[in-house]
Amino acid sequence: MLIKAKNYDSPKGRVKVKTTMNKKKNADAAWDWFVSMYQKRGYKSLNQFAMATGMQKSSLSRYFHQQRQLPSGMMAKLCQELKVTPNEMMRALGMWQ
Repeated sequence: MLIKAKNYDSPKGRVKVKTTMNKKKNADAAWDWFVSMYQKRGYKSLNQFAMATGMQKSSLSRYFHQQRQLPSGMMAKLCQELKVTPNEMMRALGMWQ
């Protein structure tokens, strides 16, 4: 994977920003967190977790690979099933520091 650095003009001068690597690391960390949490709850696969919760595998994958934002209406259901707090999930998804 290539890391791209972009130059931006800001009020404080020219700034060079590297973004690609951080996004990949965050997405990998979010996915690893999700897999560890559903396995901790006794699910052996994403398919098994999706079937038990009535959610689509592809949607879950996109949410936790950070390709799509998790809808707020799904937060409670996922938190309940994974037995985590909303804050913990938002931190794992990079939505909260």
